[in-house]
Amino acid sequence: MPKVSIIIPIYNAEEKLDRTMESVLGQTLRDIEVLLIDDGSQDRTVEIARTWEEKDDRVRLIVNEHNMGVSKTRNVGLDNAAGEFIRFVDGDDTIPEVSTYNM
Repeated sequence: MPKVSIIIPIYNAEEKLDRTMESVLGQTLRDIEVLLIDDGSQDRTVEIARTWEEKDDRVRLIVNEHNMGVSKTRNVGLDNAAGEFIRFVDGDDTIPEVSTYNM
């Protein structure tokens, strides 16, 4: 079981998703899972997310059958999260590096 599940709802995030993922996966805490939940994107978001899923085994992509909105999409993430702690990040966010000593 990972220490932290990071839930990232994504919708048409092709322009910023790489930057978001670099900031999330660049954290010093390695014991994480990253759940990318696509909510019906109409651009290359799913393709980019699949690339991250193939590149890092901590990343898992879930694709909603149709657009459900961000709240329900976060709930899909909660239903699939295995971590002891939960962190929500948006698909266009970056997070500062946090030392594991601060946790």
